Amino acid sequence: MDGTHPHQWSPRQTLTCYGFQSKEGAFQGEEELEAGNSEHALGSSAHSSGRRHAVGTGMASSVRQNAMRVAPKGQLMGVENFVTHNGDFEFYKIGGKYYDCEAIQDWLVKTLHVPMPATVDSAAIAGMIDLLRVQGCFALSVRYAVCFELGGNVDPTDSSVRYPTTMQYEAIGKIFEKALDKMVMEDGIKTLEQVSASTTKRSNLCKRVKDQLMPLMKGHNPVVSCLDNFVTTDEECGNFDRFVKAAVDAFFDNDLLNTVRVFLQNAKGSFGLCVTTSLDAHRQVAMAAKGQTLCIAFYPRKGVICYGSEQAAVKAGLNYETPKGKSNWSSDFKYVDEDAVRFDLDDLGGEIALLDWGYAGDNEPAVSPPNRALPVYKLMGGAVNVITLHQENAMNKSSSLIKRLVTLENNEFIKPLLDDCDDP
Repeated sequence: MDGTHPHQWSPRQTLTCYGFQSKEGAFQGEEELEAGNSEHALGSSAHSSGRRHAVGTGMASSVRQNAMRVAPKGQLMGVENFVTHNGDFEFYKIGGKYYDCEAIQDWLVKTLHVPMPATVDSAAIAGMIDLLRVQGCFALSVRYAVCFELGGNVDPTDSSVRYPTTMQYEAIGKIFEKALDKMVMEDGIKTLEQVSASTTKRSNLCKRVKDQLMPLMKGHNPVVSCLDNFVTTDEECGNFDRFVKAAVDAFFDNDLLNTVRVFLQNAKGSFGLCVTTSLDAHRQVAMAAKGQTLCIAFYPRKGVICYGSEQAAVKAGLNYETPKGKSNWSSDFKYVDEDAVRFDLDDLGGEIALLDWGYAGDNEPAVSPPNRALPVYKLMGGAVNVITLHQENAMNKSSSLIKRLVTLENNEFIKPLLDDCDDP
């Protein structure tokens, strides 16, 4: 039915993508771990920023021995994004100016080259996620730089502007890919984390890209001619350097958590959000609340996580019987999450919660440098990492996640949902 959840704007497409993992998983047992803590490092590791495994036994001890390292090599992957949304998407800021949802919908049709899938405002959020979630894909990172990071050079409401197509972005992305692949080979880079965490190596990559791209721009090569309305190479007032840096930074930084963060920072309205992407679905999902309630319930003994806009809705897990017995989370259940707990996001100040359950032995959360200083909590017997981010710092330092959990089981004030009955 038109307009129902989950929402998707762009259909699945196959693009060249590079894989990312947690910093701990990437640097396991390697001396390169020190590279992330050098004077040129971006962000900070979770261990150095006071990470707190306050809930659950944790599984960090196995990460260095068992995690499978993701090679710094591109491969074809299916890319698609989904959102569920309760609330109203009213405005979004581009180039320092706010545009209403109708203008954003028209703009998305032009930038994504995909017809509007539904007139509901929630579908437009899915379109914005398409533009923002670009980590690991240069074609999408170039599109991000064109759409958001060129300082309002182009009015989104100008119907005469023709945005590049996905194929054109892919062709330009190949230039970035070749520069990175050559850098990986020549510098002996074993993991993209070595580049992501270092400002020096990022700058080196930008220089390599500019050396390849500038002659094409100045020679009006057909491969890059689609950028003529957006990128200028004038030495005094051009934005060429900014364009390349924006694309490279987005490639490393715009993971799932940062995508939702950027969206909420620039959006006006009310949002109870769940965001999933094919690039992250193997290990992550993001929830967010701003002006609209959203609750998450964790049932460690059943291996179930529920989310919803109403507190009562997430009690559904109390009535749920796990097929074939209890789930084995390799936990001794000595901590607060032995019983099911509910976490209510701060919808007044705005809050994001990233749930990361790891992948291929990498049990630490995969988070890009801009958000690595955030504390990490272990739930579900240590099997799920939870990172929370407050949009307006509404919570003080004493408001840890642990103190905000509400016990659902063995709580005399919490009753299971009643059995279904026929409508009277």
